[in-house]
Amino acid sequence: MNNFKVISLDMFQTLVNLDNRTLKMWEEILGDPYNVVTAQKHQSMLLAHYFDIASRIRTEQTFVLTKEIYRECFERVFAELNMTYDSSAAVSILVHEHTQAEFYKETLDFIEYITAKYEVCIVSDTDEDMLPPFYGEYRIRLFASESYKSYKNDHNNLMFQEIIKMYGVEPGQIIHIGDTPSDILGAQRAGIQACWINRKQQPWNQEQAPDYTVHTLDELTDIL
Repeated sequence: MNNFKVISLDMFQTLVNLDNRTLKMWEEILGDPYNVVTAQKHQSMLLAHYFDIASRIRTEQTFVLTKEIYRECFERVFAELNMTYDSSAAVSILVHEHTQAEFYKETLDFIEYITAKYEVCIVSDTDEDMLPPFYGEYRIRLFASESYKSYKNDHNNLMFQEIIKMYGVEPGQIIHIGDTPSDILGAQRAGIQACWINRKQQPWNQEQAPDYTVHTLDELTDIL
């Protein structure tokens, strides 16, 4: 039986689903004519630029607000598509849609379960105003990249180190659950156990494997 005392959670694509909200974002940006296939293609372009820019920022050991990263991403995408659209307006739409992201069907039951038994926090590589505000209704502390000027898997690993310091427990008594390599690798570098939530059953392409892999939050009850 594991002796976890703290559960750390990623937000997007772990607790809440952004897929429908990104389609809604592109529907507002594109107007007529809009279709799902085009929106998904544009979203893939946007994310490719996001990962490229975010990787550069981490390599340079600098910090940039998530909104500013996305503004540059939109500028690139609009230039490639020969679209005339204000990148700041697009970022405003993106922020709003992030705050409206829907829970996965098991999320609320899972939150009720863990907040009754463990210390719980959310760790997110986003600006605070991009996050759905529900966590304020629970006993959940927020570690957001905007507040710490750090990312989950950057050179100083500050957010995960702050979790250890905040709760005063051994790193092995913390488990972090997230959907990206940054979640897994950043947590493990701090000595925290890491669980990959692989909702879309994708292959793991990193040399270091997660400590655990699940496909829904429901599967975590056995691990905990």
